[in-house]
Amino acid sequence: MMNKLKIVLGGAALSLGLAGAALAAPDGGAGGGQGRKAEMLKKYDTNHDGKLDDKERAPLKAERQAHRAERKAKRLAQFDANKNGKLDDAERQAMHAQRKAEKFKKLDVNNDGKITPDEFAAAKAHGGKHGGKHGKHGGSRRP
Repeated sequence: MMNKLKIVLGGAALSLGLAGAALAAPDGGAGGGQGRKAEMLKKYDTNHDGKLDDKERAPLKAERQAHRAERKAKRLAQFDANKNGKLDDAERQAMHAQRKAEKFKKLDVNNDGKITPDEFAAAKAHGGKHGGKHGKHGGSRRP
């Protein structure tokens, strides 16, 4: 019971720290700011006008949808215990518990079962990187 509490509290602390770091970021938490925008323009701006029109956004949208479908398939393969093609409440809870445990383990670098202020500060200093996950979008998602 105490381990679950530690994981939940650690996850909550991580979430608060990541939110604070994102808001404090110079680009408003856009998760890459101008560098990411430049990457997107280079890849999708076929007419080189410095912005993406609807035609140029279509492949970007398709790529994102394919990525989401791939992630969903991986989640189902890993957590759909009854193999019914969807996650029920228990399976979803198991998935969330595993994610929280993984996040806690990343923060707890000395493996003492606690997140020290130094460990928390170190995670915050690294921008709260969380395995390439989405979520730090800030304002507009369009480049």
